[in-house]
Amino acid sequence: MPNWDSIEQSFLSLSRQKQLGELASSLARLKSWSLTDKANNPVVSVVLDEAVLYTSLMERESGSSEFTQLQQFLQDWRISWSNAAVESAEFLNMNTSLAKWSDRILDMSGLLQVASIPD
Repeated sequence: MPNWDSIEQSFLSLSRQKQLGELASSLARLKSWSLTDKANNPVVSVVLDEAVLYTSLMERESGSSEFTQLQQFLQDWRISWSNAAVESAEFLNMNTSLAKWSDRILDMSGLLQVASIPD
């Protein structure tokens, strides 16, 4: 079982940019693990808990409605994921939305912006 207090403290010690990167990475891992065999349910559950924790910490720090929306999406995703078959259209739509959230958060972080290189 993860030490959530330690994970929270580690996350809070990061810069905002890196926190957003960690959240985006967590969402990407969630999408990836959820597409594997249902035998990986315990892993998916832990990665989902991690994403929920990161989102709640970001929401608390910023008060942004965007993180509130993501928090609600993750709660809905948890319910739907446990009931959806991997092949179902509903499941694929959920994972597409999860990928969009990951990309959106990563874009917010600015971590992938290429610095201009002088000639």
